Amino acid sequence: MVEAGDETESYNNLNYDLPRTTLTTEELSRAVGNLLVVAVLVAGVTFAGAITVPGSCRDPNSGRSKNLMRAYIFFDMLAMNFSLIAAIILCQISLGRTSDVTSSMKKGTSCIFYSLHFMGLAFTFILAMTLKELTVFFIIIITFQVCSVLTQCFWSFRLIVSNAKSVFCFLF
Repeated sequence: MVEAGDETESYNNLNYDLPRTTLTTEELSRAVGNLLVVAVLVAGVTFAGAITVPGSCRDPNSGRSKNLMRAYIFFDMLAMNFSLIAAIILCQISLGRTSDVTSSMKKGTSCIFYSLHFMGLAFTFILAMTLKELTVFFIIIITFQVCSVLTQCFWSFRLIVSNAKSVFCFLF
């Protein structure tokens, strides 16, 4: 943290390669509040999406429509669950109920990131269900979104495993 009047760091000469290790209380509070708003908005949108599932232009009894609807509901619920987990973690930080704020912020941010990815995938599947025909462009979009989620899961596998271990240790 840089004190007021400290001339060792100027705004014109910031070194962006060094990680910032401390946050002021005001910055932490603002970051937690902003992330909490995003988490609650995602939870609300996914809840509304599950309650008012869009209709289909296709035969709803066809196997393809049923599978697309199942994929939509699956990713919608994943997005909602991840956003609720993030909201709980961020509320714990806000109330001062966590000992490791940095780790909790990383976990909360990761949960929000995953919830946004899953919400995008849910939207893609419901869009596929309501379209009358699939085009090559649409198939490319679906492939890109699936690859994006899988890449992110691969890069953050260690974080996912450590989160799962901490949850299991907490429960048992």
